[in-house]
Amino acid sequence: MSGSLRYRLFGLAAASSLRLPLPEGDDPASIDIDVALGPVTVHGEPLWDDPTDDSFSCWRQDSDVVLAWPEARFAVRADRVLVDATDPAAAAMLLVPAVWSIVLAARGHESLHGSAVARDGRAIAVLGHSGSGKSSAALALLDRGWRLVTDDLLAFDAGGRAVPGPPVLRLAPDRAVGRTGQPDPAGKFRVPVVPCPDPVPLAAVVVLSDRHDRCERLTGASAVSGVLGEVYAPVLTQPGQPRRRFDLAVRLVSTARVYGAPPRSLTGTDLVRITEETGA
Repeated sequence: MSGSLRYRLFGLAAASSLRLPLPEGDDPASIDIDVALGPVTVHGEPLWDDPTDDSFSCWRQDSDVVLAWPEARFAVRADRVLVDATDPAAAAMLLVPAVWSIVLAARGHESLHGSAVARDGRAIAVLGHSGSGKSSAALALLDRGWRLVTDDLLAFDAGGRAVPGPPVLRLAPDRAVGRTGQPDPAGKFRVPVVPCPDPVPLAAVVVLSDRHDRCERLTGASAVSGVLGEVYAPVLTQPGQPRRRFDLAVRLVSTARVYGAPPRSLTGTDLVRITEETGA
C-alpha cells in the first residue's frame, strides 16, 4: 500500500508513509519506490556484522537487504523500503541518504560519498569521508552563486551525469552561524539552498584524503583509486557491484579532471583555480 506523502529522491518518485525532512512533490504518474512502515526482523546471511560494534549491521534475507541501526531497521528492495523505527526522526535521516544508497545499488546504480555544485550546466564534486569538509567546500561556491546538485550522496544517471538530491546542505553548527536552518538528530543544521533542477555532467572531482598534503591533480591509477576509495556504502549488497564501481571510477576519470587535497583544506581560492582550469 503506497504511502500518502510524495517525494522525488535522486530521480526516483517515492510514495512514503514516513515523513521525510524534504519538500513534498506533486503526485507523479507512477511510483518508483514505496516507503512503508512495518516490522523488520534482523536475521539471515550477514553482509556486515561486527561483534565489537552494535551500531550497525547488514543482512541478506531472500530478496531483501536488511540494514539495522539501534534507532531503526530497513528492509530494502529495488521498489520498496520497509521501515521499522523506534525513532521516526532518526529513521528519516538514515533513509536519506544512507538507505537510499542501497536502494540505488538494488537498481543497478553505484553512488559516491560526495557533494556537488553546478554553474552553467557543469558541476564540481567534492568527495570524502564524514567530517572531511565536503559541505564546507560546496558552501564556498554556493556563496559565489553556484547551485547545489547534492550533498553527501552523489548519484548518477545512465549518462553519467550527477543527479540532483535534496535541496539542503548539512553543516556543522559553527559553519551554519547566521544561516537559516533546522538542527537534525545528528547535531548538524539543515540549511535550505538554491538547487540545481536537472542532472549535470561533472567537470572536476576533488578527493579529500589524508593521502594528500596539498591540492594536486591526480591522473591514471591514482585518480581511479581516489574515486574508488569514496564509494558511499562499502558493503557489497548486490551482484556485480565491484565491476560497476570500477566502471564508474574509470568513466569519471575519463570525463572529469580529478584532484586530491587534504581534509578540511579547500579554500575558495583552490576552488576558483579548479573551476578556471576545468572551464566549469
